[in-house]
Amino acid sequence: MTGPVSPLSAEGIAFAYPGLPLFDDWSYRFEPGLTWVRGDNGCGKSTLLRLLGGVVAPAAGRLRLDAFDAQTHPIDYRLGVYWCGPDGPAFDHLKPAEFFGFVAGLYPGFDRASAARLVDALGLQPFLARRIRELSTGSRKKVAVIAAVAARTNVVLLDEPLAGLDRHSARVLDGLLVEAARQRDRVWIVTSHEPLGDASVAARTIDLPAR
Repeated sequence: MTGPVSPLSAEGIAFAYPGLPLFDDWSYRFEPGLTWVRGDNGCGKSTLLRLLGGVVAPAAGRLRLDAFDAQTHPIDYRLGVYWCGPDGPAFDHLKPAEFFGFVAGLYPGFDRASAARLVDALGLQPFLARRIRELSTGSRKKVAVIAAVAARTNVVLLDEPLAGLDRHSARVLDGLLVEAARQRDRVWIVTSHEPLGDASVAARTIDLPAR
């Protein structure tokens, strides 16, 4: 990707769990750069990222990225969006390198050089021979974040990426997010209960109301 990308647009989104309405006619344009979604527990931060990632479908409204509508062109939409959930990656029977290979098969723009640099920066190298399910919570999170960054999708959704990370790795990720805030070729959307460090100054913010 060499030029600006279109915003990720949510238009009139509605979604509720039984007895818990979260979004009603909610709209927002996520511009390139970094957006930090904030709010109390239960306000819908993680659900919003799941909606934007196509993991769950809204009861009403539209999600659009470039020319693709998430409902009418779900595959094209999903190929432009990478959702990194708050837990470790799926397919945790794989080793990290095998998981990166799996992700590379789904996303043709996967940047193996970027993945290798992050493996070194985050101190994951000693654990590459172990299965993901055998790793600590923090190491599983590192695998998930590396895959999300290296997939090189137009939109990167990071749900609680700092959770479980050691102090050094949190600083590395904060630096990456500061850089993301300056990018015009990708949309980065992050939820975090923890302060983002320097990235909190560079990011746009959305505050979801308490429920």
